[in-house]
Parts: sequence; C-alpha cells; structure tokens
Amino acid sequence: MNILDTRIYRWAQVATDFLFLNLIWLLACLPVVTVFPATAAMFGVVRDWTRGRETGVFGAFALRFRQNFWQSLVVGVLWALFGGALFLDFLLANQLSGGVQVVMRSLLVLAAVLYALTSAFLLPVMVHYDTKWTVVPKNALLLSIGRLPTTLSCLLILVAMATLTFVVPILILITGSLTAYAVYRLCDREFRKIDGS
Repeated sequence: MNILDTRIYRWAQVATDFLFLNLIWLLACLPVVTVFPATAAMFGVVRDWTRGRETGVFGAFALRFRQNFWQSLVVGVLWALFGGALFLDFLLANQLSGGVQVVMRSLLVLAAVLYALTSAFLLPVMVHYDTKWTVVPKNALLLSIGRLPTTLSCLLILVAMATLTFVVPILILITGSLTAYAVYRLCDREFRKIDGS
C-alpha cells in the first residue's frame, strides 16, 4: 500500500495547503496597506482550488497577488473609506435630535445593510470576473441582493469565523483560508448558475 494514495495523506496535504495559504496571507497582510491585495490573492487561490486547478500554494498566491494588486488595493481602500464614513455618519446622526435623527439613522441603517451585503460578494466577484475596478462594487451589490440566501450564508460564515478566532486566537493560523474557501464555494455556485457552467 502506497502511503501517498491513502485518504489520510490526501487529507493531511489539503490541511497543510490551507495552513500554508493562511500563513502566507498573514505575512502579506503585515504591511497593513497590502491587506486587500493579500486577501484578494487568497480568494484567487481558493478559486483555483474550487475550479479544480491543482496549483502550488506559494506560486499561486504570488501570481494572484501580482494580478489583482492594483485593482484590489484601489477597491479595498475605497471600500474601507466608505465604511469609515458610514461609521462617522452614525456618530454624527447621534448628535441630531427629533425627526431628523430618525430619518438619518434609517438611511444610514439601509446604507450599512447594503454595505454588509455587498461586502460578502466583493472579493469573490473581483477574482472571478475580469472587469474594471469601478464595476466590481456594483456587480457585488447586484449579486448580493439577487442571491440573498447565499449572501446571508456568507455573512454568517464571516461572523462565525471571526467570533471563533476571537474566542480562540490561535485559530487565526487557519481561519482566514477556511473562511475564504467557504465563502468562495458558496459564491461559486451562483457564478456557475449565471455563467451557465
């Protein structure tokens, strides 16, 4: 019996790939400004895995990092700025009173919900479709609303993994890549329906 043909060996190889991908992602995030390109690269690698492309972790990550660097950097920074502006708007709305406060809060809650929904599809859309950076948020928003059950599942996975990592910090060594894989798998089902594949 060849040990390389056993189920345990294949499982160990997959687990190692996830661990290595997560470690590379964490290292690539260290300069902070590269968080978005690194995360897009990680989603690119799990896209390759999901689509059955057998690629090495290090080379595939470096390739996806270079390919998506500028687009993911621009979209990521703008997305973070938009999220920060929403947060500041909530703080300002708390200073208002009466009917103006109710209207502002209602609009901000709607904007925050759309922001969260769009965030679930943002990176999967970026790595799956070859489009301009200006189109990525719009496509992510349309998909997130049109495929709401998938979007909510993705958000649930993100919250669960973030909570798990907060409770057991050592899990940060693996939860990033597992989260990216789980989210992309869900999104990929929708992409296949849309693309007719």
